[in-house]
Amino acid sequence: MNTYLSTSDLKNQAKERLSGHYGMVIGGALIINMISGTLSSWLTVLLPSNTLISYLISYLISWAVSLPLSVFVGVLSVGLTLIFMKLSFGTVPYLSDLFYGFSHIRTAIGLSLVLTAVSAPLSMAYMIPLALYSLTGSEVYMYLMFVCLAVGLAIYVPLSLALSQCYFLMLDFPDKSAGEIIRLSFRITAGPRLRLFYLQVTFLPLLILGALSLVGLLWVNAYMQMTYTQFYFDIMKPVQKN
Repeated sequence: MNTYLSTSDLKNQAKERLSGHYGMVIGGALIINMISGTLSSWLTVLLPSNTLISYLISYLISWAVSLPLSVFVGVLSVGLTLIFMKLSFGTVPYLSDLFYGFSHIRTAIGLSLVLTAVSAPLSMAYMIPLALYSLTGSEVYMYLMFVCLAVGLAIYVPLSLALSQCYFLMLDFPDKSAGEIIRLSFRITAGPRLRLFYLQVTFLPLLILGALSLVGLLWVNAYMQMTYTQFYFDIMKPVQKN
């Protein structure tokens, strides 16, 4: 019988691993957020959207342009994951580790593409009804937006949980292809998927408080990511035994 660590144990381990290293992980996350935020701000002024057609065209162009940029940020996220894994093992990380994904660019891009594509339907599900509501003021579209959002989340959440271990697995198994890593992520999360969902939910209060300031949010994100790193090591124990 597999004995997994409790949520509180995972969080305590995360705090221990992060002690004295917040500057490194927050610095790495800040670089990624600055790149992502700067690129996103450029995309908001692509086209006017005073009609539904122009809104949809603007949205599609923005998504088409943001896709490669999101993939690029995903490749950087591989490096940030490496930094967290190194800290977990007591190894000294370097800021240059942030660019590790580019040394395995094919696999990193493949995984980043899949993870980016999974979130696209969720965004589209509520953006179109929201646009219709903004243009017409009809409450019907507002209700439709909430329905679409609920359906989108019902699809997105299980998929995101199943794919959540991809970057960790890529670092542990650098010789595997993106497809093999995705299948392995589905397999190892089949049992503990609800545990991971509960773990994510427990961070919501901290995320709300952290959103009050950029520094607070960066701290919470570092704490979350390190906790998820401990979760990965915890669920991999039975796999390593086999």
